[in-house]
Amino acid sequence: MKAFIFILFSVFLIACDSETKLEESILADYIEIHSELDSADVVACAGGRVEGLLSSASTPTDIFFYPISGASDFRYFEVKSLSDSTDFSKYMAKELASEPIFNGYLWKFNNIPFSGERLGIVTYKTPGKFHMSSPIRLKTNEKPTEVNSGLISVSEEGVNPSFTWMDGTIDENEIYFQVISDSDNNFISGTYTIDKEFTFYDLSNVVFNITDTLSEPSLVPNSAYKFTLMGVSKDNWVNLFAEKEFFSN
Repeated sequence: MKAFIFILFSVFLIACDSETKLEESILADYIEIHSELDSADVVACAGGRVEGLLSSASTPTDIFFYPISGASDFRYFEVKSLSDSTDFSKYMAKELASEPIFNGYLWKFNNIPFSGERLGIVTYKTPGKFHMSSPIRLKTNEKPTEVNSGLISVSEEGVNPSFTWMDGTIDENEIYFQVISDSDNNFISGTYTIDKEFTFYDLSNVVFNITDTLSEPSLVPNSAYKFTLMGVSKDNWVNLFAEKEFFSN
């Protein structure tokens, strides 16, 4: 009798676990599960090309997002039809490899090849909050990200260099994300502007800043650095990706 009760209880636990996993696989249900938490945003975008952007052709699309302090349980949901952009019951969880970049100031999912276009949403949690991004339109096949470092100009003025750039062949950018890192790819600053210019570390035209604000970043004279630029459209697609090495003379 005890053995029968144990087996029955085990079956019950397995059924409950399966039901929980099913609910967590559908975005609408996953949102409902966390309805007691305050809602918050996730800053996210994506870029890609068939031959690969930051990764290889086996994972040609990178979904970038900014995990704020305390973020955990990173998840990615995707829907095939663009007409279902706001129907969260159609977004399904997709198990993808993910990894930190720039010392974890940014994170990215590595998406496998797909046909046509897709829409993706990133979620994570912080204490007391459930964070979700706006839909990200994945255009790897229809409008691949342009990689062109020649569009960036650097005016090297000691430890406060100025950067200007032009749009590439896809003139649909709404905002520009700039990262400055050292020669080992360690993050120094990350800023967003709607202008095609940025001077380190002048925040007068910065509309969003992911840099650690507890201390002002600085560059060391006579050192090598890298400027990374993403031009992002209204639907969160990276039209332009460019990197430029410079020297703080």
